[in-house]
Amino acid sequence: MIWWCAALATSAQGPLINEVVPGGNGGPDWIEVYNPGSRPVDLLGYTLVTVGRTHRIDASLMLKQHDHIVLWCDRHPEQGPDHLDLRLPREGGSLLLIDPDRKTMRDLYSWRALSSGVSLGRLKDGGRDWGYFTEPTPGASNELAHGARRILSTPSPTVDGGSVSCVAEEGVTLCYTLDGRIPQPGSPAFKGPLFLPPSSIITVRAFAEDALPSLPGTLTVPAEGTSAFIALRIDPDSLYDRKRGIFTGEDAANYARTGKDWQRAVQVRWCDGDSVRAEDLRMAVSGSGTRGLAKKNIKLYGEQETMLRADATPHAFLRNLFLERISRSGAQVDVQPSTPRPLYINGRYEGLYRAMPAKNSAWLRRSSGAESLDLIDGPGAHALKGDDDRHARLLARLEHGAPLDSLSALMQVTSLLDLACFDLYSGRADHDLNTRCWRPRVSGGRWRWILFDVDLWAPPAERTVERMCSSTAPEAPYLPWLLKHEELRPRLLARMSAWLATSLAGDRAAALADSLYTTHAALMNEDHARWKDLLAMPSPQESIATLRAHIAARPALLLEQLSDFTGRPLRKMTVRVVPAQAGQVFVEQLPLTDVERSFTAFADVPMRLTATPSPGHEFIGWQGTDQKGTTILVEPGKAKNLRAVFRCAVTPP
Repeated sequence: MIWWCAALATSAQGPLINEVVPGGNGGPDWIEVYNPGSRPVDLLGYTLVTVGRTHRIDASLMLKQHDHIVLWCDRHPEQGPDHLDLRLPREGGSLLLIDPDRKTMRDLYSWRALSSGVSLGRLKDGGRDWGYFTEPTPGASNELAHGARRILSTPSPTVDGGSVSCVAEEGVTLCYTLDGRIPQPGSPAFKGPLFLPPSSIITVRAFAEDALPSLPGTLTVPAEGTSAFIALRIDPDSLYDRKRGIFTGEDAANYARTGKDWQRAVQVRWCDGDSVRAEDLRMAVSGSGTRGLAKKNIKLYGEQETMLRADATPHAFLRNLFLERISRSGAQVDVQPSTPRPLYINGRYEGLYRAMPAKNSAWLRRSSGAESLDLIDGPGAHALKGDDDRHARLLARLEHGAPLDSLSALMQVTSLLDLACFDLYSGRADHDLNTRCWRPRVSGGRWRWILFDVDLWAPPAERTVERMCSSTAPEAPYLPWLLKHEELRPRLLARMSAWLATSLAGDRAAALADSLYTTHAALMNEDHARWKDLLAMPSPQESIATLRAHIAARPALLLEQLSDFTGRPLRKMTVRVVPAQAGQVFVEQLPLTDVERSFTAFADVPMRLTATPSPGHEFIGWQGTDQKGTTILVEPGKAKNLRAVFRCAVTPP
């Protein structure tokens, strides 16, 4: 089929795909088109299709007879007709060239995974036979390069009891390294089983005279008993070379630099028991707070960006994980889901990391289904995506106390209130720096907030309300504006009371903290042993003790601060489900109890309570208030004891 298409195209003397570089080798992917005919061809109207994406050339682009033109797949078509909104995956794919009639397939080629910097193309310009080139020739004749008709398969080393084996094809030599470098023809030959101790790596590559070398196959042997982990293989010089290493702190302090020049090629293996997923990506040091620390955040660049979060500041792992889990119990802020995993780089154990999607527009589009969005970052309200006009309009209305319905048209109010609640609870010192919000870029799209980097908590007794309300510049969560607003103030106080009565209540929060600690204690202890001499890192036992102390003391102290600042008295309220477990009561849409629960709230601030029957039951009504309906508004100063009464549902005969 492929050669029939090529022969058809040649006979028609039309343009052909002549050479392709998927993966870009650090630059954009590119496609070389060749005109074998005796007349110039205008590529206007020709369409290229790959991996589910289509790009139609919408401006004149002349290709001379017997000449080449390079089309850059850099996703920037605004730069001209030779710039395409396409990506050519190095892991394999296909490329079609369609005539301006949108029906005739002019050319087609498919490829499998390629090494970085390797191109594939016709061994003779416009000819039938394709091959591989280690020295691509964009815009020039392929006959100037030495091509090979095949590329060797990637070796797959396996390990059993520390003994590594790898099967070679006939006529192929396997070479290996043990430091993460890509094997070369002069590297040691792999001739049989090789014993590797725990925390080591082997990289194997195939060589033969009539073929291009294979991609490197890598295997990391983790510490004994480790089944789920992340393994990176990278040229050690990319990390530690004095001039180009991204981990070196000498002189140039390369880890502090940003941009594509400070991204390095890396092989990643996501290992989870018997399941292994391998990717060829780019990696860089990321994050402002930990760049100068020995344990650094790592960002992986590919089809999707992934963050490997180091949690290198004191207590960071438990605090971040704790609030991430709390957010899942009804919060309307967006929080990146994370998976704790040991990380190995070139076989060396580098501690406990959390793998999570980068907090960028791609993640938000996937999670929300939005096609486009505005994304605002930092205290300076910098637009990372889209523009900041609507965000500035929202801030102006917030500052001037616009009516709630006007604000609700621009933002999801509870999202900002939840951000304020979590910032108040943690008292995090850098809440003004770690701020990011977004909205779907559609008519009626409303702003939501992202909660991230919640490791720098204040002591439980810190006067957070006064500190946040004394700021001179507007900074999320805009607490002075919220507490000054006649409609938002009671909404915030009610939401804060609800969180402290439910997921952030002492008993429930302590149970969650203990569960997280029990689940991850072994990994935390291994991480502490790895980094305790290089970082100011408390022990895991100190971290859980500090978290539990905050959980026990913070709710009452925080309510007192809000009561003092607003002049609103506090009252205790008890809600009971009758009979027990016949239904559930929610407070401000958060699950309160299915038995009985007492909590503290503001006397004259209405709380929204909702009764929901369990299967096989029906709600009768409330006792302790005159209000009717499944959802009621109650002031704790007027209704101290409430009973939500249910009964068994009557089944018709």
